[in-house]
Order: sequence, then structure tokens, then C-alpha cells
Amino acid sequence: MLLRNVLLAACLLLTFSPQSQNNSHDPNYRTVYNIAEKFYRTENPGVSTDSLALKNYGDAIAILKKNNSNDSILFDCYIKSGIISMSSGAENAAVHFFLESIKLQNRKSFLPDSVLFQSYLYAGNSYYNMQNMDSALYYYKQAESIVNEYPSLSEAERLYNQTGALYYGTGDYKKSIIYFTKALSITENRKPLNKYFVVNYKNNIASAYRKIGNYEQALAIFRSLLLYNINRNELVQNIGVTLLETGKYREAISYLKSVTYKNESKYNDLARAYILLHEYDSAMYYLNTASQIRGNLQSTQKNIDHAYTLKYLGDINTQRGTLDKAITCYQQAVIQADPDFNDTNVLHNPASFYGLHQSFFLFDVLTAKAAALQMKYASGAGKFFLLQSFETYSCALALSKHVEKIYNSDEARFFLKETVDTAYKIAVELGLQLYESTTDTSYIFKLLKYIEDDRASVLQAGLQELQLSTIPSLPQNLLQEERKLKFNLSGLNNALLQTKDSAQNNNLRLRIQDNELQLATVRDKLNDDPSYFRLKFNPPVVDIKSLREHTQKDEAIISYYYTNKRLLCIFITKDTFGYRAAPLQADMMKNITRLRNELDLQDRGDREIVNQLSKSFYDILVKPVASFLKNKKHLVIIPYNEISYIPFELLIDDSTQEPLLNNFAISYNYSINFLTKYNTSYSTYKVLAVAPFNASTPDEKNLPVLKASGDEVAGLPGKILLGADASKRNFLEWSAQYPVIHLATHAVVDNAAPLKSFIAFYRPGKDTSFKNNLFENEIYNLNLAGNQLIILSACETGNGQMINGEGIISLSRAFFYSGARSVATTLWKAEDVSITFITKHMHQYLMKGYDKDEALQKAKLDYLHSDEIDARFKISAYWAPLVLSGDFNAIAKPANHQRWLFVFLAIMGILGIFIWYRKSAFRTAK
Repeated sequence: MLLRNVLLAACLLLTFSPQSQNNSHDPNYRTVYNIAEKFYRTENPGVSTDSLALKNYGDAIAILKKNNSNDSILFDCYIKSGIISMSSGAENAAVHFFLESIKLQNRKSFLPDSVLFQSYLYAGNSYYNMQNMDSALYYYKQAESIVNEYPSLSEAERLYNQTGALYYGTGDYKKSIIYFTKALSITENRKPLNKYFVVNYKNNIASAYRKIGNYEQALAIFRSLLLYNINRNELVQNIGVTLLETGKYREAISYLKSVTYKNESKYNDLARAYILLHEYDSAMYYLNTASQIRGNLQSTQKNIDHAYTLKYLGDINTQRGTLDKAITCYQQAVIQADPDFNDTNVLHNPASFYGLHQSFFLFDVLTAKAAALQMKYASGAGKFFLLQSFETYSCALALSKHVEKIYNSDEARFFLKETVDTAYKIAVELGLQLYESTTDTSYIFKLLKYIEDDRASVLQAGLQELQLSTIPSLPQNLLQEERKLKFNLSGLNNALLQTKDSAQNNNLRLRIQDNELQLATVRDKLNDDPSYFRLKFNPPVVDIKSLREHTQKDEAIISYYYTNKRLLCIFITKDTFGYRAAPLQADMMKNITRLRNELDLQDRGDREIVNQLSKSFYDILVKPVASFLKNKKHLVIIPYNEISYIPFELLIDDSTQEPLLNNFAISYNYSINFLTKYNTSYSTYKVLAVAPFNASTPDEKNLPVLKASGDEVAGLPGKILLGADASKRNFLEWSAQYPVIHLATHAVVDNAAPLKSFIAFYRPGKDTSFKNNLFENEIYNLNLAGNQLIILSACETGNGQMINGEGIISLSRAFFYSGARSVATTLWKAEDVSITFITKHMHQYLMKGYDKDEALQKAKLDYLHSDEIDARFKISAYWAPLVLSGDFNAIAKPANHQRWLFVFLAIMGILGIFIWYRKSAFRTAK
């Protein structure tokens, strides 16, 4: 009855005095109401007292509804009946009572609107307990709108905690931390301090940290909370579960066994520990105990703890090779985890997904079922099971795409991508097997779809969001508010990274927390708009037919992907498309790292190693499709994960001893889905050129002079900002007004903490403040939709953290996210003089109307053929770091040489006729 007592205490704090209205004309309602109150407020409530309270509240409700009198007492009866029903697990009845109280207040408005907070909150709780997450979130948001109007409501912290629990349950752990932290901050600012709630909310925060892999931080919080001696069992269980995640299985078991309460969750965790130790008999003992507890409850309501029991039973049967039993257990687990699915046929999966789910768990169950079906096929059961496995993986991936749409932050989507990447690889491999065994081309198109779904989807959503801001029919006030809050958060996070003052640190964290909550609310409102949601999350997807229609005659596209077994080279030209698959070489990733390390050393690297690796990667990546590249000029590379680190220009064809640079203008892109989005549109060639360190600076020790950077941008048409003029403020003011931006400056890349990566601008005086840096998160919030090319000649702007499926999270990618059509960026530390030569020549070709990729190709060839460049600087480490990503089309309108040739020939013809006529006339006159 602990829940009942807590809710009762809250109810007494929140509600009004029911005696405030006049007595009803019916003398009996007061009698039964007082009887109900007596049983409700008893010091030792139990099933019998709750039953009697509920009966008398029901009698009072019937009388009051019949007489249409004393609405305040009727409202109170509804609330308390709901609380009794909820505390006894009768959630449907509880929801009925809470919704009746809402209808009563909305119909008559006889009380302050603040009283509905409790009805909304408790209705949300009941829906949450029934796993109806969408309805729960709806009522939590209604309650939150009341808190925003009445900030002093006493249960606001409970609301934020419950909303956090909902996001936690649906897998949006980053967002759950925002709400848990808000609940904690409200509690800590209240006097007297309620230690029970402090422990509860910190425990929830630590649990979310555990889910996103911050195990040390989670353990530190859990262990610190043990000192309070509050909810000790739950904390000990959470420590045990965290130790399980870190691989300390025996230590985890000792913690879990010391928990004194007996529930399904504890026994499921013990079973999982023994499964991980391959001690299946012990695991079965605890799963049977959990099943017995569920059976004793005699509940037909779906339950997530029971779903875990069934999933672990499936895992044991899979390990034992009893695959039919395993698949049946997984099917039952899916039914328990999906509120909309009830099909016991193991060959069937959920057809579609709506709203919120226990997403990560449901995904795990579906992929476990798919793996068991795959094992049946491998054991010789027939191709039918291979197809069933593929279809089940397809269902799991459909769930992941659904969840990606629901998540509001890129951070949450990145976490999701890391989680589902393996399933994408397996699905693609199964699709290949099905195609190769059936020659049914539908499997090729399906696996291509999965490859593109897995590739740069977060970037695609961000660019789609940027485009939506220009559509007048969408809620522009919310879009502007979202943009404002994102800018505010960028500044606050940057300030937090720099501050060392504890008081200032705490203040910044509170401001960040409030901004994040406001941003989450605005995004929820945007997603509630059907037009916005449809346009943002259902952009047109490129198919092979339309892509080939947009492909130029002299263009070839090579898209790379690898599963756990094979490397795929998918080729697309105007005339044909197909793929080549080869076994994935075990040392490929190690050799990519080796090549990068040698190139980064520049003149200190081993040229022979670079040469050998350049030939090796040509054989692996290009040679299988080389016959389809004949007579092509433009080569578009769509790399995957680590392949993004390879500059294809330096790959050497062993038969000709020539690098690809000699024969192709090469550009890179993130996904096939980007390739048809670029419409050819010419601009007047104007450049915003920025070189803050072209001469002596106040900060030479930390950011040395780039002596060649002034020459790098000299003479460019447009606006050139040097030295003190090359400030962050000036860049932000002018950046959206030029089709070309050239940043000849320093960049600092932090792979461990990407938020700390930045591009440096001029620092006045002795100022080394972070305010002069343009941080990566600030670049994401720029609007450069009118920009056609950004040249980043700063060091390593194409380097960054690798995220499966998304590629390199770099400064270069941040500019793409802000809307730039293409970016020329450096993959490793660029040498000042060589980059200056190449970029100056690139500008010259661009001004003449050459395509961007060809302008860069010609500039590099000029560098290699120039007598000005010493031969020792003509190795690939110097000319290869600058690469072009994105749209390769020309910026300036090309000079129409054929037209001028025609005009010239026409003039010469007319002149010839005129001379002939004059000569003829002269002879006649004679």
C-alpha cells in the first residue's frame, strides 16, 4: 500500500476542501462520502478498506450525478476512486475515474485549472502502467502545460520524473536524463529536503547513464546513494545490473542475490547473468521462479517483466539448439512488448508500428527471433527459413526507422544507429544470399534500400529539417523558437566546456536544463503537426531508375558497404548498375589506419608503404568495377564507415602505375539519396575569404601564423577578411551572403569530445577566449542553404569521430548539416604552401566555369606538374588531403566556347564573302 499512501499524501497537498460548496439537496450523499473518507484515510489501508472506500465513493458519485450537485465533492470522489484503483492495479478503472474528473472540470470550470494537473498526471501514470505510452505522454504533456502556468505546484517534480521514466522506457535515454534532472533540481530546491525523492531521481539518472554506456558514472552514483539507506534493494540490484554490462558476472550475481525482495525483475537479472556464464540450469531456475510469480498474479495485462522472462527463455533454447521452442518464446515476448500485436503464429511479425514502444527491447527480441530462424536455415531446414529470417530482420529495421522518427535529438539518433548497425549488416547479407539463390531482383532493391537507410540518415533528417524552415504553411513561430533555443544551447554548452568556477558551472547547467526542456516541448509540438512530421520524416527516397536518369553520361557512382562477411561495390552509371561482392579482408581496417598514419607523417612517412597500400586498395575497391568506368570523367564515391578515411585520388592502378587522379575528377557523398537533390544553378562567383592568422597574432604560441594564408585568398572576387577583420562576428554576419566561403585558418579537432572541435577566428589583444572560436555545434545551427561551396583549408577539418552508418562526425559534416551544397576539406594535417597552391588554382578553374571536382583535379595536376614545387613535396601526403564532398556541379556559368567558335566562323565567313565581293566588283570596274 506504499503507492496508495504516497498518492494520498500528494492528493492532500493538491486538492481543495470539498466542504467549500453548499450541501446537496439529497441528504444521503454526505453520509456515504464521509464513510468513504473514513476508509480511505485509515492508518493501515488494505484490500478490504480500499474496497469499502471505493464502493462508498461509487455510491456518492451515483447520487451526485443524479442530482447534478456539489461538483467539488464529485471531482474529489473521481480522483480518490482513481487512486484506489491505480494502487490495486486496476488501471482501466483508474483511467476511467481520472478522465471523468477531467470531463467534469472542462464541462463546468468550477475550480481553478490547476486542479486538473493531478488528473492529467495520474491518468498518464495509469496509461504508462498499461504500456500505452502514447496516451501516457499525451496526459503528461497536458500536466506539463499546467506546470508551466503554475510553476509552484507541489507535484511538478513527480511529473518530470514520470515523463523521464516514459522516455527511458521507450529508449530515448538522453531525453530521459533531461527530465530526471529537472525533477531532481526542483526537489533539491525545496525545504525541507525530501531525501527519498533525491535518491529516487538520482537513481533514475544513473540508470539512464548505464543504458547509454556510461558505466563508471552510473556506478559512482548508485554507490553514493547507498549512504542514504533508502531504497537500498533497488540500488543494489542496479549495481548488479551495471556490473553485468561491464562483464563482471560473478560480482553481479553476488549483488543481485543480496537483494531481499522477490520480484520478476530481480530473477530475470539473475537468469541473464547465468546465461552469460553459460550456466543454463541455474538460469532456468530463476526464470521458472519469475514465471511462477507472474502466474500467481493471474493478470492478463501485458507486462514488460514477463516479456524479459520469455526472451531469456528463448535465448537458453537457442543456445541449447531447441530452436522451435526458442522461436515460440520470442514470439510470446514480442506479444508482451508490443501493445498492438497479439498474433501467436511464429511466422508472423508486427506489420507496422505506431506511437511509442519499449523500443530497444522489442528490437532485441525481433533480432533474436530472426537469428534463431537463420540458425534453422543453416541447420538444413530449408530456404523458407532464410526468407523468414530476412523478413523478421526487415521488421526489426522498420521498428528502428519508426523510432528514429520519434526521437527529437541527433544525439539520441546516433545512439540508435550504433545499436542497430549489426542488424542492418545481417539483413543485407541475407538479402544477398536470397538474390544469389533465386536471382529475384526484388532482393537487390530491398538490400539497397537497407544500405541507404543505414547511411547518413541523421544527416538527411537534419537537412530536411533545414528545408522545412522555408515552407510558409508550416508553424513558423515554432520553427523560429526551435532555432533560437538551439542557438542558446550551443552558447551555453560552449560556456560550460570552458568554465572552471563551480558556481558558474551549476548556473550554466540549470540554464542548459531549462533550455533543453523548452526545446523538447517545442519539438513535440512540431511533431504533432501532421504536415511537418510527414515532410520531415518521409522525404522522397531515390530509386535506381530516377538516379540513373539524373546521372550524366560521363559520370559513374560507386557506393561501398560491408557486412560482417563481404565487401560490396555497387556501381551506377547512365547505362547500367550492379554490384560486385568479395570476402571482407581481415586486415582491411588495420591497413586503412596504417595508410592514414603514414600520410599524416608527410615527408617523414614511408613512401613505399603508401605506394603499396595505394595499389592494394585500388585492387580491393576499384578494380572489381573498373570496366564500368571507361570513358567516364566524374567519379562519385559513396564510402561507408572507415572507407571514408581513404582519399581515392591517390589509389594506383598497378597496370598503368597511374593514380586515379590522372583519369577522374573525384567527389564524395554521404548517401545516394543526396545525389538528385542538387539542381544546376549558376551564381556570380563571389567569395567570402577569411584568413585571421596571415600575419603576427597575439596568440602565436597556441595558434601560430599561417604565412601563406594571406596569399591563399589574395585577389579573390568578393570580401576578403584578414587579421583583425577575420573575426567570428564578421564571419557570422557575412557567411549567408556569399556562394563560396574560403576559411584559411586553424581548426582544432577533438575526436573524444566532438563538441570541443572548433574553427579559430581572430583573437583581439591577449584574448584567448572560446568566444572567438566557431564550435562544431554552432556550425550545425547556421543556415547556409544558399552556399554552393565551402573550402576548409584548415587542418583535419574532415577528421572526427566515426559513428556506424553516419560516417565521420567532422567539422566538414557540420557545414553540410547547415545546408552547404559541397565542402572541400582536409583529411589530415595539411601543409600550408601546398594547400595554398592547390586552392588558388582551384579558384581559377572555378571562375572559368569548371565543375568543382574537375577544378580540384586540375589544380592538383597543376601542382604535380609545376616547376615551382620541389619534387620532394610532390608525394601524395602533400597534394591528396584536400577532397571534395557533395555536389560537384559548376558554380559559375561555363564559357560557351562552341558558341564563340560559331560566332567567329560566321564573322570570318561574312568577311570572306565581303572580300570576294569587293574583289569581284573591282575586276568588273576594270
